[in-house]
Amino acid sequence: MKAAPVSVIVPLHNGRRFIRQAIASIEGQTLCPNETLVIDDGSDDDSAALLAGIAGLSLIRQDNEGEAAARNRGIAAATQPLIAFLDQDDLWLPEKLALQVAILDRDAGIDIVYGLHRLIVDDDADWFRRDLLDRPLDARLPGTLLVRRSAFDRVGLFREDLKLGSDVDWTWRASDAGLRFHPLNEEILLRRIHRDNASRNMAQFADGLLAAAQASLRRKRGWTPGG
Repeated sequence: MKAAPVSVIVPLHNGRRFIRQAIASIEGQTLCPNETLVIDDGSDDDSAALLAGIAGLSLIRQDNEGEAAARNRGIAAATQPLIAFLDQDDLWLPEKLALQVAILDRDAGIDIVYGLHRLIVDDDADWFRRDLLDRPLDARLPGTLLVRRSAFDRVGLFREDLKLGSDVDWTWRASDAGLRFHPLNEEILLRRIHRDNASRNMAQFADGLLAAAQASLRRKRGWTPGG
């Protein structure tokens, strides 16, 4: 089977509940990636052991430094010209990579392709935005992106000082730098909502978004330290 020139990066931290399903959704792609890198971010459960023996998967261990550091570690280790991300509790739909790779193959001027996602609620998670369920949603989540590796040379890596919101900060930085985003009007990601989602820490998430917004505003104003 033909493989795509894609490195998939999966941050992992105590993710035994869902990690095998996430990896299965990568394995089930109609166009499979050349490599999958799972970055074990200091897990103290057996989630990494559940991945033993999976062909094409490399496990990289680090101390618990956060999801931004895990993504950055994956980018540094990646060998392919295209980079994709999947969170440990989310699922790709089977055509995700095939649809996005085709777009980048057709147009060398596109830096990033992103698609739609749908929320799925697991267990008894108290999701406060029921109006967002049962319909496709448009957001530049890591799991919806396919990024040319050269984009990270232009924009830099994820901010490791942001515990949450580093992905939002990166996409804003990419936009501010003039990178070209291409929207794909197809559902390609199922984002799982459950009681252990890190992003459900709304205060911490809001702090990350505020820091990202302030940084974007400073860039637009041409701010420099001491200026």
